[in-house]
Amino acid sequence: MSRTAEKFASLLKGWLREQVANINPGAVIRDILSEIEITAGYFFVLTVANLIALCGLIMNSSPVIIGAMLVSPLMGPILSFGFAFVTGDNVIWNKSVKKISLSVALSIAVAAAATYVSPLKDVTAEILSRTRPNLYDLIIAFLAGTAGASAICTKKNYLTIVPGVAIATAVIPPLSVAGFGAGIASLKIFYGGFLLFFTNFVAIVLSTCAVFSFYGFRRKMAADELSQMKKRFAFLIAVLVVISIPLIYTLHTSIAEVRQRTAIQDALQQALEQEKRSHLATFAYAVNSAGILEINALVNTVRYLSDAETKKAETSIGRALGRKVVLNVEQVKVQAGGLKQEIAKATIPAIAPPKPPGEIIRSSAQSAIAVVKQSAVKVDTIIAPSRISDFSVGFNDKSAAVAILLEIRRDTPLSDEQTTWIKRMLAADLNLPVDLTVKTIPFVPPLVFKPQEDILSDEMNRSIMAIKDLYRQDPSITLRVEATFGHGGKRARQLAEKRLEHVVAVLVNECGVPRQQIKTASGSSPPQPPTVRISVITGRHD
Repeated sequence: MSRTAEKFASLLKGWLREQVANINPGAVIRDILSEIEITAGYFFVLTVANLIALCGLIMNSSPVIIGAMLVSPLMGPILSFGFAFVTGDNVIWNKSVKKISLSVALSIAVAAAATYVSPLKDVTAEILSRTRPNLYDLIIAFLAGTAGASAICTKKNYLTIVPGVAIATAVIPPLSVAGFGAGIASLKIFYGGFLLFFTNFVAIVLSTCAVFSFYGFRRKMAADELSQMKKRFAFLIAVLVVISIPLIYTLHTSIAEVRQRTAIQDALQQALEQEKRSHLATFAYAVNSAGILEINALVNTVRYLSDAETKKAETSIGRALGRKVVLNVEQVKVQAGGLKQEIAKATIPAIAPPKPPGEIIRSSAQSAIAVVKQSAVKVDTIIAPSRISDFSVGFNDKSAAVAILLEIRRDTPLSDEQTTWIKRMLAADLNLPVDLTVKTIPFVPPLVFKPQEDILSDEMNRSIMAIKDLYRQDPSITLRVEATFGHGGKRARQLAEKRLEHVVAVLVNECGVPRQQIKTASGSSPPQPPTVRISVITGRHD
């Protein structure tokens, strides 16, 4: 080792000794012990913080959620758990595990019960943002936990660091999201919220172990205790590796979505924006049931774009993105220049001639359809993998409500709650009352066979391929394949079983659906012709 390296090592050891010497172990342990006591006051404050967070999530209010983070006392027991992890103190370990377990169970149960009785159950942006944790959430929690444990040990800037740590780690809102998911029976939201909490929890424990170990909180252990400690750390590292896999995948997906949105925006601007004529205001996009990217763009323009220009833009966007695109453009005509300039042109205001009735009706219909298209994109994200395949808009002279008929590809009817939510969203976007009718269309139409046939036709195979796109969107779907037959006894039943086998083979081999996610059944149903029905019975939003 060179003299420079030896000198650096000596300086580092001296600095470490100095840091450890400045610590008051007794005061730190007293703080840790105060955090593991189970009291009614602690659970009262935790419940209040939980309900504040839930209200903020439902109302989509970031300031309210931040207030809940500051009120929540859950960070203390987690830091105590990390302390017990590195020191091997069984008393602190047992009490902190019990307190954290009770806290998590109570928080989820209270949030679920409050959500169940709440009239508002809309999935807001604040809720969705906490259902897809990624690797950055793990890093943030690790850094924040390091700051919190260091503040406890050194007592430096304690009053300013601890609130910041509470906001950065945000351990209570994810539990409220998990409870919200349980309250509306959404496994996806429950899983996403709990995964974010668990990610924060593991990262905080690891960082506190590192900090407490750095400041010398390590006691001498017997060989068996040391072995148990090594097993604990090995288990914690294994858990960290396991949860990192979905976090990395989510981060990759988020980056891909950002890149796709940026590419779409660049392509739209390149195709639709013209200097001193038109400007892209906003846009939304989604992949429809046919696998085609459908883009809805709102353009402010001085002079309307013609159909030929929008068709040309659609072609150029598809070429730029390298895929088939359907472009829907809503144009808002704007005034070029300022108001003073317009007044100066004429002292007497010009009276515009009345529009023909046909033009008024056409303009109103186009505006209503454009708004419903924008709303349909938002509805599709909530009812996925179901999709709105078509819709119609109508008006009634005896009612101020807009009559809207939605055709949704879905094998089970929407719940009253989902229908109410969609109706409320359409009414808010249109700023008019809405009379909503929902018609469901099966993903795969019934496959009707001739009495003595069991081979699938080309048309049947094409119909079944709809499940391939559906499974790609939602790998959690479960299918029910049911074969019915008329009279015919044993021979008819055998043919029905063969039809079932052929359909299941296509679903497994061509569509990629695992066999364990396909339930089958057969039975007699005279006088109907032999039929096989494929139904999607479960999925992320069912």
